[in-house]
Amino acid sequence: MKHKILLLLLLCCAPAWAQRQTVSGVVKAPDGRGIAKVSVREIDANRRYYNQTKTDANGLFSFQVRDAQHSLQFYASGFRTLTHKMLGEKKFTVTMEKRRTSPYVATAKVILKSDRLFNGHYMGEVVRQQAWIEKMNDTLFAFIMPIQMERLVDEYPVGRQLIILDELSQQVMQLENVVDVYPAPGDPDEVEDTRVAQTYGSVAQTYNDIDRMPGGSLSEEKLYAYPHFQITRAQMERLCNQPELLGRLAIDTYNAHNYWNLFPTEKTISLLKKALAKK
Repeated sequence: MKHKILLLLLLCCAPAWAQRQTVSGVVKAPDGRGIAKVSVREIDANRRYYNQTKTDANGLFSFQVRDAQHSLQFYASGFRTLTHKMLGEKKFTVTMEKRRTSPYVATAKVILKSDRLFNGHYMGEVVRQQAWIEKMNDTLFAFIMPIQMERLVDEYPVGRQLIILDELSQQVMQLENVVDVYPAPGDPDEVEDTRVAQTYGSVAQTYNDIDRMPGGSLSEEKLYAYPHFQITRAQMERLCNQPELLGRLAIDTYNAHNYWNLFPTEKTISLLKKALAKK
């Protein structure tokens, strides 16, 4: 009888033990060289993580995962985050792409910050959208607008757009984000101008310092990315001269909270003019 009970217990536990396995591989850059200190995490479908390791000087890694049906997530400063489903595999060769940054942003300077640059309403509630204006050169500027994100390793990529519509929902302008950005924890009100100017860079230290129990979330704080939506001097002058064109603001389609109906104020226009006047 005891042998039957023991056999039954072993059979019940077998599926769980069968999922555990050691996985290994190499993480390479586009030029084929191994990337050192890549964070390799085991995550489930809900982005909860369980085990992690880092690649060695040659880009090699090896560690035991809890469930071979989970995914591996690879994060490294300067590279785009990559997620790969294991599907029971044991050996992996991963190539990570370089993150894209704008040559202008590296030398840009925050010249204006306001919590009321854009005023409007969303679902009946008044919204005062915080934004920074960064001067990229004499003819190019950027609106830097906090975008709330769900997970620290989500990326707000180059190419997403800030769309300005008039009161008749006709598109007036389409401004493109010019940098790949990852979110950083903390409230935008507490972020200093110099930090905003650098958000296109690495958050590797923040990412690697997170210490949660297995099965935990990557972050419990609110997370914000700070994309740089490029706008020309001529476009800013147009908005100053024709404020009625500001009828609606849509920040891509990341989530519904990034859409506002606007009511341009004198302060909005004065702030735009102030930014244009700064050398």
